[in-house]
Amino acid sequence: MNQRAVTPRALFIGIAFALFFAAVTPYNDFKVAATYIAGTQFPIGALFVLFFFAFAINALLRTVAPKAVFQRGELLTIWTLILVASGIPSSGMMRYFIPEIVAHKAFANDTNNWEQKFLGELPKWTQFQDKEAADAFFNGYHKGEEHIPWEAWRGPLFFWGMLAMLFLLATFSICTLLRRQWIENEKFSFPLVTLPLLIAEDPEPGRKVNAFFRNPMLWGGVLFSTVIHTVKGLHLLYPSIPDINLEWSFNDFLTVRPWNLVGWFPARLLFMVIGIAYLLPAEVCFSLWFFFLVFKLQVLICGLYNWLMPGPQGYSDTNFSALQAYGGGIALVLWTLWTGRRHFGDIVEKALGGPRAKEIDDSGELLSYRAALICLFIAYGGIALWLTLAGVSILLTLVSLVTMTLGLITISWAVCQAGLVFMAQPYGSIDIFSFLFGTAPFKTSQLFTMTRWETMFLFDPREMLAPSVMMGARTTSTSPKNSRALMTAMVVTVLLAFGVSLYASLALPYYNGGGNSLNNEFTYHWSPERPLNFLGGAASVPFKGDISNGLHLLTGFVVFLGLLFLRARFNFGVHPIGILCAGVWAIKMLWLSLFVGWLAKSIIQRYGGMKGYQFFLPFFLGLVLGDVINSAIWVGLGYATKVGYMVMPN
Repeated sequence: MNQRAVTPRALFIGIAFALFFAAVTPYNDFKVAATYIAGTQFPIGALFVLFFFAFAINALLRTVAPKAVFQRGELLTIWTLILVASGIPSSGMMRYFIPEIVAHKAFANDTNNWEQKFLGELPKWTQFQDKEAADAFFNGYHKGEEHIPWEAWRGPLFFWGMLAMLFLLATFSICTLLRRQWIENEKFSFPLVTLPLLIAEDPEPGRKVNAFFRNPMLWGGVLFSTVIHTVKGLHLLYPSIPDINLEWSFNDFLTVRPWNLVGWFPARLLFMVIGIAYLLPAEVCFSLWFFFLVFKLQVLICGLYNWLMPGPQGYSDTNFSALQAYGGGIALVLWTLWTGRRHFGDIVEKALGGPRAKEIDDSGELLSYRAALICLFIAYGGIALWLTLAGVSILLTLVSLVTMTLGLITISWAVCQAGLVFMAQPYGSIDIFSFLFGTAPFKTSQLFTMTRWETMFLFDPREMLAPSVMMGARTTSTSPKNSRALMTAMVVTVLLAFGVSLYASLALPYYNGGGNSLNNEFTYHWSPERPLNFLGGAASVPFKGDISNGLHLLTGFVVFLGLLFLRARFNFGVHPIGILCAGVWAIKMLWLSLFVGWLAKSIIQRYGGMKGYQFFLPFFLGLVLGDVINSAIWVGLGYATKVGYMVMPN
């Protein structure tokens, strides 16, 4: 960014669009059921606004008012502010935050007896008290009586809102502490920032648009995506128009033993993912789809020998994949601390005012190192205190904080290093405890509170804030003077988006017949009932663990750490990132597209070299931009027709 990056008009436009998307996202995602406005770590709303201003508005301004043209830094500020706020109204916060607060009151009844089993042991301030308001959230009020029962929500929102603020504080603090290590020292590639940087480039003197927009290969990719999505969208509106199928299931072909033991095996072509895969280092992209197939092989072998492998409460199919990912996450965090030991030592030195403090420059950081460490201690200490007061034991609290740390760092690492557009968390603390020790040693009420808060903020990190903050920080890396100003703007935008999306997320079910009448059963039924059903059953018949499952955790730890070591010392060609997400829903949606992008890049580089790669790069970026443009168009058409067409998976 240049010196004009964080300007008043950039702040106004960025915040205005961020709040607009915060207001309309719940309706778009869960009522219209169109392509999610965020949905991934590469939200379509943010990129479409950047594209519109860079391509259309700036071209017009260069003709009628050249002095008013938006500079590159301003465009990236607008993109960043929309980016960091995009997940708040959906999976990044409100999609789980609001239903999880109220679900226990609505779903508990005399049949499941949850109140007597464990809900009655919860502190009153952690519970939603108003049964009528809880039922109306899911089933609606009578016509003409629709309203938001603020009195019922005031207390729960205050207490759970404090926890949300502490989580956001932890996020910004960790991102500040990791920024220099990942961006300047290790020089992460940040694949998802490539297209925004190209879009925001200033054109040559006398040109209306930059060279990127003038490349015909770019528009070839956009056209290819547009033709496919136009046909598919019209088929949805007019079924007589033939469809173009982009989804398959290998289960239709693997019908005999032992191949039918592999479990759900979908395959889907996503042009945005193919385009992003083309940007990735070959070994990273290979790892993502290769370890998914290794996971499927493990499932087949386990099924063949009838080895018990119950699925966890997260997104992973099996206990072994969840534990392997947890072990891999621990290895990654330890590796991050070790490789960045000098950097983290400098942080402590600067924060404590040590002998070398004056030599360490933190002026380009999002926060000063002292402020970042203070905020980190406040966040972690506050969360620990909150959970303890809510009745969670010290052991469960500590493990939950470890799980939070693993989630924030591993998801951010996967997005910033490997360009994963979205990723699911393959584990929660409840999974680790239940697989290793069972649920009997722990009070069900404590497990419920622990699982409840992790579900709100960690369960579905496809729109997690941390990677967005890191990508925003990456755009300021060429001009540190903008970092502090951008940090302030990001915090303000996120807090404002929190308030707007909170209202929108409550108004949607209360004014539209309740959550059960909306077009997302997962959000309003499966997800909030998941911990209740599991722990309600465990309260009657405790889930049996097996300490030998620790071998899976150890395997993930050793293999992940071993691959990192081999890559660092011997430039070994297999990247370990696939271990973190081998069994999750997200990779099942992405693996085929990642394979196609990897294969295309491999063939082009094999026969065309770097020149061939550069020649076709705009086409693959055009696939990404085409999906963004078409998503925006079909979101608008969804509002008009009340029929949602999804470009990306929901």
